This record gives sequence, C-alpha cells and structure tokens, in this order.
Amino acid sequence: MAGIIIKSLVTFFAIFGFVQLLREFVGYMFSKIDNDDLVVVIKVRNSEETIEATVRMVIWKSLSYSHGGRIPDILIVDMGSDDSTPIIAKKLCDDYSFIHYTTEDLYNKAKE
Repeated sequence: MAGIIIKSLVTFFAIFGFVQLLREFVGYMFSKIDNDDLVVVIKVRNSEETIEATVRMVIWKSLSYSHGGRIPDILIVDMGSDDSTPIIAKKLCDDYSFIHYTTEDLYNKAKE
C-alpha cells in the first residue's frame, strides 16, 4: 500500500514539474515585453532602511523566467529625503549600471 502511495506521489510531482517547466518555457518564448524600453521608477523619501531591499527585490523579480530574465533600468527619484537615502541610492548607482538616481525637481523637469 505504501509503495502505491509513493509511486502516485512521484508521478504527480513529475507531471506537475513538467507542466510548470512547459508553462515557463512557453511564457519565455512568447514574452512580448521589450525590457530595453522598460524603466522602473522608485520614488523614495527617508527610506534609508528599505531602499536597498526594494531595489534588490525589483532586480530579483525581473530575473525570474516570467519576465524573460532581463533587468530593466531602475530610476530612483529622491522626493526630498533628510536621512542617508541619497547616499545609499548613489552607491547603488555606482554598483549597478542600470540604476540611475535623480531628485524630485530634476524628475519633474524631465517629465515636462
């Protein structure tokens, strides 16, 4: 009896894994998003404790197969922070070429 249960579970997980793999492959092949034109804008204010985790989450989410495994440009807009948020954001810009930093004033001028 235990052998039948084990074989059934192994078969179930094998089929489930195959379906997941097929779904990811089809999603990757027919992905219509061109990440060269995609920019993620993150507006921050006094976010020294969360900014790095937020940026890293965007990076990891973008690397998933459902997004084609490509990282979009990330624009960090400082909305007038009084803490060390700008320093951390500028360090992230130095570490990663796809991360950019600007202030609220410059961002608003660029939108016009």
